[in-house]
Amino acid sequence: MTRFWPLIFSWSRSASGIFSHFLSDHNGENWPWSSALHAASTFEEDQKTNRRKRLSPHRDSFRDYTIMQYENRLRLHAHPTKIFRYFATIKMKNKSGKWELYMTPNDFLRSIQPGLTQPENLGLDKFHILDEQAAKKWIPEVKDDSIFLKIEDRGLLTYSDYVLLTILLSIPERNVRIGFKLFDLNGDGDVTIDELDTVFMAMTQGEVSMMNSHLKSHFFGHRLNKTLSIEEFLEFLHALHIEIHTEQFQNLLKESSSVISELDFAKVVLGLRKSRSERREILKRVKNKFGKMDRGITLEEFLAFFRFVQDVSIMDNALAFYYFTGADISPKTMRHIAYVVSGVKLSQHLTDVIFCIFDRNNDNIIQRKEFTDMRRQWMHPIPLRKNPELLSKMCIVCKCTWKMLSTWELGKPHPRYLPLW
Repeated sequence: MTRFWPLIFSWSRSASGIFSHFLSDHNGENWPWSSALHAASTFEEDQKTNRRKRLSPHRDSFRDYTIMQYENRLRLHAHPTKIFRYFATIKMKNKSGKWELYMTPNDFLRSIQPGLTQPENLGLDKFHILDEQAAKKWIPEVKDDSIFLKIEDRGLLTYSDYVLLTILLSIPERNVRIGFKLFDLNGDGDVTIDELDTVFMAMTQGEVSMMNSHLKSHFFGHRLNKTLSIEEFLEFLHALHIEIHTEQFQNLLKESSSVISELDFAKVVLGLRKSRSERREILKRVKNKFGKMDRGITLEEFLAFFRFVQDVSIMDNALAFYYFTGADISPKTMRHIAYVVSGVKLSQHLTDVIFCIFDRNNDNIIQRKEFTDMRRQWMHPIPLRKNPELLSKMCIVCKCTWKMLSTWELGKPHPRYLPLW
Protein backbone atom coordinates (compact mmCIF):
# COMPACT_ATOMS: atom_id res chain seq x y z
CA MET A 1 0.00 0.00 0.00
CA THR A 2 2.91 2.36 0.69
CA ARG A 3 3.87 2.37 -2.95
CA PHE A 4 0.66 4.29 -3.75
CA TRP A 5 1.37 7.16 -1.35
CA PRO A 6 3.70 9.15 -3.67
CA LEU A 7 1.20 8.89 -6.50
CA ILE A 8 -1.75 9.87 -4.26
CA PHE A 9 0.16 12.78 -2.75
CA SER A 10 1.21 14.07 -6.17
CA TRP A 11 -2.35 13.85 -7.48
CA SER A 12 -3.87 15.54 -4.44
CA ARG A 13 -1.36 18.39 -4.57
CA SER A 14 -2.06 18.96 -8.26
CA ALA A 15 -5.83 18.85 -7.67
CA SER A 16 -5.56 21.27 -4.74
CA GLY A 17 -3.47 23.65 -6.80
CA ILE A 18 -5.97 23.61 -9.67
CA PHE A 19 -8.88 24.05 -7.23
CA SER A 20 -7.19 26.92 -5.42
CA HIS A 21 -6.33 28.64 -8.66
CA PHE A 22 -9.94 28.35 -9.80
CA LEU A 23 -11.31 29.82 -6.55
CA SER A 24 -8.72 32.54 -6.36
CA ASP A 25 -9.76 33.78 -9.80
CA HIS A 26 -13.45 33.86 -8.92
CA ASN A 27 -13.67 34.36 -5.17
CA GLY A 28 -10.20 34.61 -3.71
CA GLU A 29 -11.27 36.03 -0.34
CA ASN A 30 -13.26 32.86 0.50
CA TRP A 31 -10.25 30.55 0.03
CA PRO A 32 -7.60 31.14 2.71
CA TRP A 33 -5.22 28.45 1.42
CA SER A 34 -4.77 29.90 -2.05
CA SER A 35 -1.93 32.22 -1.07
CA ALA A 36 -0.08 29.43 0.73
CA LEU A 37 -0.44 27.03 -2.18
CA HIS A 38 0.56 29.76 -4.59
CA ALA A 39 3.66 30.51 -2.52
CA ALA A 40 4.53 26.81 -2.44
CA SER A 41 4.13 26.49 -6.19
CA THR A 42 6.20 29.64 -6.71
CA PHE A 43 8.92 28.21 -4.49
CA GLU A 44 8.94 25.00 -6.53
CA GLU A 45 9.11 26.95 -9.78
CA ASP A 46 12.04 28.98 -8.42
CA GLN A 47 13.79 25.78 -7.45
CA LYS A 48 13.27 24.36 -10.94
CA THR A 49 14.49 27.61 -12.48
CA ASN A 50 17.61 27.62 -10.32
CA ARG A 51 18.20 23.97 -11.17
CA ARG A 52 17.93 24.78 -14.86
CA LYS A 53 20.34 27.67 -14.42
CA ARG A 54 22.82 25.43 -12.68
CA LEU A 55 22.59 22.80 -15.41
CA SER A 56 22.50 25.21 -18.34
CA PRO A 57 26.28 25.23 -19.04
CA HIS A 58 26.34 21.45 -19.22
CA ARG A 59 23.20 21.34 -21.30
CA ASP A 60 24.55 24.00 -23.62
CA SER A 61 27.81 22.12 -24.08
CA PHE A 62 25.95 18.87 -24.71
CA ARG A 63 23.66 20.64 -27.17
CA ASP A 64 26.59 22.19 -29.02
CA TYR A 65 28.40 18.85 -29.16
CA THR A 66 25.28 17.08 -30.46
CA ILE A 67 24.76 19.69 -33.16
CA MET A 68 28.41 19.51 -34.17
CA GLN A 69 28.26 15.71 -34.49
CA TYR A 70 25.07 15.95 -36.53
CA GLU A 71 26.67 18.45 -38.90
CA ASN A 72 29.75 16.27 -39.27
CA ARG A 73 27.57 13.29 -40.22
CA LEU A 74 25.67 15.55 -42.58
CA ARG A 75 28.88 16.58 -44.34
CA LEU A 76 29.93 12.97 -44.76
CA HIS A 77 26.74 11.06 -45.57
CA ALA A 78 24.06 13.49 -46.80
CA HIS A 79 23.33 14.25 -50.42
CA PRO A 80 24.87 17.55 -51.59
CA THR A 81 21.44 19.11 -52.05
CA LYS A 82 20.71 18.70 -48.33
CA ILE A 83 24.18 19.91 -47.39
CA PHE A 84 23.68 22.99 -49.55
CA ARG A 85 20.23 23.69 -48.10
CA TYR A 86 21.59 23.35 -44.57
CA PHE A 87 24.69 25.56 -44.84
CA ALA A 88 23.43 28.15 -47.36
CA THR A 89 22.30 31.32 -45.58
CA ILE A 90 21.15 33.64 -48.39
CA LYS A 91 17.88 33.51 -50.31
CA MET A 92 17.10 36.10 -52.95
CA LYS A 93 15.80 36.43 -56.48
CA ASN A 94 18.04 35.61 -59.41
CA LYS A 95 18.16 37.39 -62.77
CA SER A 96 15.03 35.60 -63.97
CA GLY A 97 13.05 36.77 -60.91
CA LYS A 98 12.88 33.37 -59.18
CA TRP A 99 13.92 32.79 -55.58
CA GLU A 100 17.21 30.91 -55.29
CA LEU A 101 19.57 29.85 -52.51
CA TYR A 102 23.13 31.12 -52.33
CA MET A 103 26.19 30.29 -50.27
CA THR A 104 28.60 32.89 -48.98
CA PRO A 105 32.33 32.01 -48.87
CA ASN A 106 32.00 31.40 -45.12
CA ASP A 107 29.05 29.08 -45.75
CA PHE A 108 31.12 27.10 -48.23
CA LEU A 109 33.96 26.80 -45.74
CA ARG A 110 31.57 25.56 -43.03
CA SER A 111 30.15 22.98 -45.41
CA ILE A 112 33.52 21.27 -45.90
CA GLN A 113 35.38 21.82 -42.61
CA PRO A 114 34.49 19.56 -39.66
CA GLY A 115 33.75 21.28 -36.36
CA LEU A 116 32.51 24.60 -37.74
CA THR A 117 28.90 24.94 -36.60
CA GLN A 118 26.13 26.77 -38.39
CA PRO A 119 25.03 30.11 -36.83
CA GLU A 120 22.02 30.18 -34.53
CA ASN A 121 18.57 30.27 -36.14
CA LEU A 122 20.10 29.22 -39.46
CA GLY A 123 19.96 25.65 -40.65
CA LEU A 124 17.96 23.42 -42.94
CA ASP A 125 15.63 25.63 -45.02
CA LYS A 126 16.33 28.67 -42.78
CA PHE A 127 17.93 31.62 -44.54
CA HIS A 128 18.45 35.37 -44.65
CA ILE A 129 15.92 36.58 -47.21
CA LEU A 130 17.19 39.58 -49.19
CA ASP A 131 14.95 41.80 -51.28
CA GLU A 132 16.20 43.75 -54.29
CA GLN A 133 17.49 46.69 -52.25
CA ALA A 134 19.24 44.48 -49.69
CA ALA A 135 20.75 42.39 -52.49
CA LYS A 136 22.25 45.51 -54.09
CA LYS A 137 23.78 46.57 -50.76
CA TRP A 138 25.19 43.12 -50.03
CA ILE A 139 28.90 43.30 -49.18
CA PRO A 140 30.84 40.00 -49.03
CA GLU A 141 33.09 39.38 -46.03
CA VAL A 142 36.15 38.42 -48.08
CA LYS A 143 39.31 40.12 -49.23
CA ASP A 144 39.40 42.14 -52.42
CA ASP A 145 41.59 39.55 -54.18
CA SER A 146 39.46 36.58 -53.12
CA ILE A 147 38.92 33.79 -55.63
CA PHE A 148 35.19 33.89 -54.84
CA LEU A 149 34.92 37.47 -56.13
CA LYS A 150 36.47 36.33 -59.40
CA ILE A 151 33.82 33.63 -59.73
CA GLU A 152 30.92 36.00 -58.93
CA ASP A 153 30.93 39.75 -58.27
CA ARG A 154 29.32 39.41 -54.83
CA GLY A 155 31.06 36.16 -53.89
CA LEU A 156 27.77 34.21 -53.77
CA LEU A 157 27.71 30.58 -54.88
CA THR A 158 24.83 28.64 -56.40
CA TYR A 159 24.27 24.93 -55.90
CA SER A 160 26.17 24.14 -59.10
CA ASP A 161 29.09 26.29 -57.92
CA TYR A 162 29.15 24.46 -54.59
CA VAL A 163 29.25 21.00 -56.19
CA LEU A 164 31.87 21.90 -58.80
CA LEU A 165 34.17 23.57 -56.26
CA THR A 166 33.86 20.55 -53.99
CA ILE A 167 34.90 18.31 -56.86
CA LEU A 168 37.81 20.55 -57.79
CA LEU A 169 39.13 20.42 -54.23
CA SER A 170 39.24 16.62 -54.47
CA ILE A 171 41.14 16.20 -57.76
CA PRO A 172 44.95 15.82 -57.70
CA GLU A 173 46.97 17.92 -60.11
CA ARG A 174 48.29 14.85 -61.92
CA ASN A 175 44.74 13.69 -62.67
CA VAL A 176 43.86 17.14 -63.99
CA ARG A 177 46.70 16.99 -66.49
CA ILE A 178 45.67 13.53 -67.64
CA GLY A 179 42.03 14.61 -67.93
CA PHE A 180 42.92 17.59 -70.10
CA LYS A 181 44.82 15.34 -72.48
CA LEU A 182 41.98 12.81 -72.67
CA PHE A 183 39.20 15.32 -73.32
CA ASP A 184 41.19 17.63 -75.57
CA LEU A 185 39.61 16.40 -78.79
CA ASN A 186 41.38 18.94 -81.00
CA GLY A 187 44.83 18.26 -79.58
CA ASP A 188 45.64 21.96 -79.14
CA GLY A 189 46.13 21.72 -75.36
CA ASP A 190 42.98 23.72 -74.54
CA VAL A 191 39.42 22.65 -73.76
CA THR A 192 36.11 24.26 -74.62
CA ILE A 193 33.13 24.63 -72.35
CA ASP A 194 31.40 21.66 -73.99
CA GLU A 195 34.39 19.40 -73.37
CA LEU A 196 34.74 20.46 -69.73
CA ASP A 197 30.99 20.20 -69.20
CA THR A 198 31.13 16.62 -70.48
CA VAL A 199 33.70 15.79 -67.79
CA PHE A 200 31.65 17.24 -64.93
CA MET A 201 28.42 15.70 -66.18
CA ALA A 202 30.11 12.29 -66.20
CA MET A 203 31.61 12.76 -62.72
CA THR A 204 28.32 13.85 -61.14
CA GLN A 205 26.12 11.44 -63.14
CA GLY A 206 24.18 14.32 -64.64
CA GLU A 207 23.59 16.11 -61.32
CA VAL A 208 25.41 19.34 -62.19
CA SER A 209 26.28 21.15 -65.40
CA MET A 210 28.77 23.92 -66.11
CA MET A 211 25.98 25.85 -67.82
CA ASN A 212 24.29 26.50 -64.46
CA SER A 213 27.45 27.67 -62.72
CA HIS A 214 29.21 31.01 -62.45
CA LEU A 215 32.45 29.20 -63.27
CA LYS A 216 31.53 29.14 -66.96
CA SER A 217 31.95 32.91 -67.35
CA HIS A 218 35.11 32.89 -65.25
CA PHE A 219 36.75 30.18 -67.37
CA PHE A 220 35.32 30.90 -70.83
CA GLY A 221 34.24 34.56 -70.76
CA HIS A 222 30.77 36.08 -70.74
CA ARG A 223 30.12 34.97 -74.33
CA LEU A 224 31.50 31.47 -73.64
CA ASN A 225 33.67 31.65 -76.75
CA LYS A 226 37.08 31.31 -75.09
CA THR A 227 39.10 28.17 -74.43
CA LEU A 228 40.68 27.10 -71.17
CA SER A 229 44.33 26.08 -70.99
CA ILE A 230 45.80 23.66 -68.49
CA GLU A 231 47.98 26.43 -67.00
CA GLU A 232 44.99 28.69 -66.34
CA PHE A 233 43.00 25.86 -64.80
CA LEU A 234 45.86 24.79 -62.52
CA GLU A 235 46.42 28.40 -61.48
CA PHE A 236 42.76 28.62 -60.47
CA LEU A 237 43.00 25.34 -58.51
CA HIS A 238 46.16 26.53 -56.76
CA ALA A 239 44.52 29.81 -55.71
CA LEU A 240 41.39 27.96 -54.55
CA HIS A 241 43.38 25.53 -52.38
CA ILE A 242 45.48 28.29 -50.84
CA GLU A 243 42.47 30.45 -49.95
CA ILE A 244 40.40 27.58 -48.53
CA HIS A 245 43.21 26.17 -46.39
CA THR A 246 44.35 29.63 -45.31
CA GLU A 247 40.83 30.37 -44.05
CA GLN A 248 40.82 27.03 -42.24
CA PHE A 249 44.10 27.97 -40.60
CA GLN A 250 42.79 31.41 -39.61
CA ASN A 251 39.72 29.86 -37.98
CA LEU A 252 41.96 27.69 -35.80
CA LEU A 253 44.20 30.53 -34.64
CA LYS A 254 43.98 31.66 -31.05
CA GLU A 255 44.22 35.31 -30.07
CA SER A 256 47.63 36.94 -30.58
CA SER A 257 49.13 33.79 -32.07
CA SER A 258 50.65 33.02 -35.45
CA VAL A 259 50.65 29.22 -35.14
CA ILE A 260 48.02 26.60 -34.32
CA SER A 261 48.47 23.82 -31.82
CA GLU A 262 49.33 20.30 -32.87
CA LEU A 263 46.05 19.15 -31.34
CA ASP A 264 43.96 21.49 -33.51
CA PHE A 265 45.97 20.42 -36.53
CA ALA A 266 45.25 16.77 -35.74
CA LYS A 267 41.50 17.49 -35.52
CA VAL A 268 41.52 18.96 -39.02
CA VAL A 269 43.67 16.18 -40.45
CA LEU A 270 41.45 13.44 -39.05
CA GLY A 271 38.51 14.91 -40.90
CA LEU A 272 35.16 13.13 -40.71
CA ARG A 273 35.74 9.43 -41.16
CA LYS A 274 37.34 8.30 -37.92
CA SER A 275 35.14 6.82 -35.22
CA ARG A 276 34.79 8.58 -31.89
CA SER A 277 36.97 6.08 -30.02
CA GLU A 278 39.72 6.25 -32.64
CA ARG A 279 39.68 10.04 -32.63
CA ARG A 280 39.87 10.13 -28.83
CA GLU A 281 42.84 7.75 -28.84
CA ILE A 282 44.71 9.68 -31.54
CA LEU A 283 44.08 13.09 -29.98
CA LYS A 284 45.21 11.79 -26.60
CA ARG A 285 48.42 10.52 -28.19
CA VAL A 286 49.07 13.88 -29.86
CA LYS A 287 48.31 15.81 -26.67
CA ASN A 288 50.65 13.68 -24.57
CA LYS A 289 53.52 14.15 -27.01
CA PHE A 290 53.12 17.79 -28.06
CA GLY A 291 50.87 19.28 -25.37
CA LYS A 292 53.72 20.86 -23.41
CA MET A 293 55.57 22.14 -26.48
CA ASP A 294 55.21 25.70 -27.75
CA ARG A 295 56.28 24.90 -31.31
CA GLY A 296 52.90 24.65 -33.08
CA ILE A 297 52.15 24.40 -36.80
CA THR A 298 52.80 27.40 -39.06
CA LEU A 299 50.74 28.41 -42.08
CA GLU A 300 53.48 27.25 -44.46
CA GLU A 301 53.51 23.81 -42.85
CA PHE A 302 49.70 23.69 -42.91
CA LEU A 303 49.60 24.44 -46.65
CA ALA A 304 52.48 22.06 -47.35
CA PHE A 305 50.67 19.17 -45.69
CA PHE A 306 47.48 19.59 -47.72
CA ARG A 307 49.49 20.00 -50.89
CA PHE A 308 51.25 16.77 -49.96
CA VAL A 309 48.14 14.69 -49.22
CA GLN A 310 46.54 15.86 -52.45
CA ASP A 311 48.95 13.53 -54.29
CA VAL A 312 49.00 10.67 -51.77
CA SER A 313 47.15 8.29 -54.10
CA ILE A 314 49.68 8.97 -56.87
CA MET A 315 52.53 8.41 -54.43
CA ASP A 316 50.94 5.14 -53.41
CA ASN A 317 50.98 3.96 -57.03
CA ALA A 318 54.59 5.06 -57.43
CA LEU A 319 55.58 3.10 -54.31
CA ALA A 320 53.84 -0.12 -55.38
CA PHE A 321 57.10 -1.98 -56.00
CA TYR A 322 58.51 -0.49 -52.81
CA TYR A 323 55.66 -2.07 -50.87
CA PHE A 324 56.10 -5.43 -52.59
CA THR A 325 59.43 -5.82 -50.81
CA GLY A 326 57.64 -5.56 -47.47
CA ALA A 327 59.17 -2.21 -46.54
CA ASP A 328 57.23 0.51 -44.75
CA ILE A 329 57.55 4.29 -44.72
CA SER A 330 59.91 6.04 -42.32
CA PRO A 331 59.98 9.82 -41.70
CA LYS A 332 63.00 10.23 -43.96
CA THR A 333 61.31 8.26 -46.75
CA MET A 334 58.14 10.34 -46.47
CA ARG A 335 60.01 13.62 -46.78
CA HIS A 336 61.91 12.27 -49.78
CA ILE A 337 58.88 11.04 -51.74
CA ALA A 338 56.94 14.23 -50.90
CA TYR A 339 59.68 16.31 -52.50
CA VAL A 340 60.14 14.01 -55.51
CA VAL A 341 56.46 13.52 -56.40
CA SER A 342 54.84 16.79 -55.27
CA GLY A 343 57.77 19.13 -54.87
CA VAL A 344 56.76 19.78 -51.24
CA LYS A 345 59.31 20.10 -48.46
CA LEU A 346 57.93 18.71 -45.18
CA SER A 347 59.64 20.00 -42.06
CA GLN A 348 60.95 17.67 -39.39
CA HIS A 349 58.36 18.83 -36.85
CA LEU A 350 55.47 18.44 -39.30
CA THR A 351 56.65 14.93 -40.13
CA ASP A 352 56.76 14.04 -36.43
CA VAL A 353 53.18 15.26 -35.97
CA ILE A 354 52.00 13.28 -39.02
CA PHE A 355 53.60 10.11 -37.69
CA CYS A 356 52.11 10.70 -34.25
CA ILE A 357 48.64 10.92 -35.84
CA PHE A 358 48.79 7.96 -38.23
CA ASP A 359 51.33 5.66 -36.56
CA ARG A 360 49.12 3.39 -34.48
CA ASN A 361 51.90 1.14 -33.20
CA ASN A 362 54.25 3.96 -32.15
CA ASP A 363 57.09 2.27 -34.04
CA ASN A 364 57.94 5.41 -36.09
CA ILE A 365 56.84 3.61 -39.26
CA ILE A 366 53.68 4.18 -41.30
CA GLN A 367 52.23 1.18 -43.07
CA ARG A 368 50.61 1.33 -46.49
CA LYS A 369 47.03 1.46 -45.16
CA GLU A 370 47.89 4.25 -42.75
CA PHE A 371 49.64 6.12 -45.57
CA THR A 372 46.62 6.01 -47.89
CA ASP A 373 44.32 7.02 -45.01
CA MET A 374 45.95 10.45 -44.99
CA ARG A 375 44.22 11.32 -48.24
CA ARG A 376 40.95 9.54 -47.48
CA GLN A 377 40.47 11.26 -44.10
CA TRP A 378 40.10 14.80 -45.34
CA MET A 379 39.24 14.67 -49.03
CA HIS A 380 35.64 15.50 -49.82
CA PRO A 381 33.73 12.76 -51.63
CA ILE A 382 32.44 13.44 -55.12
CA PRO A 383 28.75 14.20 -54.64
CA LEU A 384 26.67 11.35 -56.00
CA ARG A 385 23.15 10.33 -55.17
CA LYS A 386 23.26 7.24 -52.95
CA ASN A 387 20.14 5.16 -52.47
CA PRO A 388 20.31 2.84 -49.44
CA GLU A 389 19.89 -0.84 -50.20
CA LEU A 390 17.10 -3.00 -48.81
CA LEU A 391 19.38 -4.62 -46.24
CA SER A 392 20.55 -1.21 -45.02
CA LYS A 393 16.96 -0.04 -44.64
CA MET A 394 16.07 -3.15 -42.63
CA CYS A 395 19.09 -2.63 -40.37
CA ILE A 396 18.07 0.99 -39.76
CA VAL A 397 14.51 -0.04 -38.85
CA CYS A 398 15.72 -2.77 -36.48
CA LYS A 399 18.20 -0.43 -34.80
CA CYS A 400 15.57 2.26 -34.23
CA THR A 401 13.09 -0.32 -32.93
CA TRP A 402 15.65 -1.71 -30.48
CA LYS A 403 16.41 1.76 -29.14
CA MET A 404 12.71 2.53 -28.67
CA LEU A 405 11.89 -0.69 -26.79
CA SER A 406 13.12 0.64 -23.46
CA THR A 407 11.12 3.86 -23.91
CA TRP A 408 7.98 1.95 -24.70
CA GLU A 409 8.39 -0.27 -21.64
CA LEU A 410 8.93 2.69 -19.32
CA GLY A 411 6.13 4.75 -20.78
CA LYS A 412 3.60 1.93 -20.85
CA PRO A 413 1.25 2.03 -17.78
CA HIS A 414 0.72 -1.09 -15.74
CA PRO A 415 -2.57 -2.87 -16.61
CA ARG A 416 -3.68 -2.92 -12.93
CA TYR A 417 -3.18 0.83 -12.46
CA LEU A 418 -5.54 3.29 -14.06
CA PRO A 419 -4.62 6.95 -14.52
CA LEU A 420 -6.22 9.36 -12.08
CA TRP A 421 -7.04 12.01 -14.66
